[in-house]
Amino acid sequence: MSRLNKFVACRTLVLAIFCRLVTSQRDGMVFPDQISPRALGPPAEPPAADNAALLRPRSSPVVKKINSVDEFLRMIGVSPSEVFSLSSRIGESEERKNSKMAEQAVCKPSLKVVPTYEPNDPSIFFFPRCTRVNRCGGCCGSQLLSCEAKETETQNFEIVVAKFMGDRFEYQGKQVVPIDVDTECECNCIVKPSDCTPKQIYKPAECKCTCTNQDERQKCNEHEEKTWDPINCSCSCRSPHECSTGWFYDQNTCRCEQLPLSKSWFSSVTKETGYRFGQTQRPENAPPVIISLSDADDPRRKPKPDPEYK
Repeated sequence: MSRLNKFVACRTLVLAIFCRLVTSQRDGMVFPDQISPRALGPPAEPPAADNAALLRPRSSPVVKKINSVDEFLRMIGVSPSEVFSLSSRIGESEERKNSKMAEQAVCKPSLKVVPTYEPNDPSIFFFPRCTRVNRCGGCCGSQLLSCEAKETETQNFEIVVAKFMGDRFEYQGKQVVPIDVDTECECNCIVKPSDCTPKQIYKPAECKCTCTNQDERQKCNEHEEKTWDPINCSCSCRSPHECSTGWFYDQNTCRCEQLPLSKSWFSSVTKETGYRFGQTQRPENAPPVIISLSDADDPRRKPKPDPEYK
């Protein structure tokens, strides 16, 4: 077979495979208006919010103490020497050869820029305006944890103060300003017990707030038109919308319902007007209706002539 024939045969084969893939996936196409509310599922929560088995190791004391790649490898049961020896045996790309292993920014006190003084008087000038002190910084072994201060002390610093007098500066002396300095740091849960709502309880092992009314959540998820709110621990309609006049949106059925004429509405009108719906005569105790004609030009105030004497 010539080279040209081989080329044509290859192109034909590729085209046939492509057409086969397209036709086999045609039945799997789903249009937006064909998707049921149930297919959309409940609102997305944090990736591991529903799985306690995944949350516990993320906030465990072992994870909190990881500060290096070697410690991370040992935690997952892999020997550091095994990892690096494997890389040397299989060879490395040029890009990997020119790279270096990233180091963990350990959670510890480090120098941070902080303001020294914030006067209310705009004519006051001071120096230095900022300085560097130790503040907690760095990252922890899990996205559920944050680096926070465990021990803090207040240190006094001196600054020089001057006042602008219109055309010159006048020396005001030295001033002592207190600044908080972090001396020890630790990794703690980002979500605190104070973040929980009255309908939630705090689970420190999972660093999260959990709704106490789990039975309501289960019933809510069984309803196609409803969705569960994990923050407010409440069930609401998935797609609420406005209704036309005379109709209201029912949160129980998640659709527009016709406004009923309730007995309470009739009773309130009866109290205000004295009129009883269902009777056609005026009640005996109801006062007569008197219409005041204050306008002198009103034709109803003028006497009409007798037809006989016209």
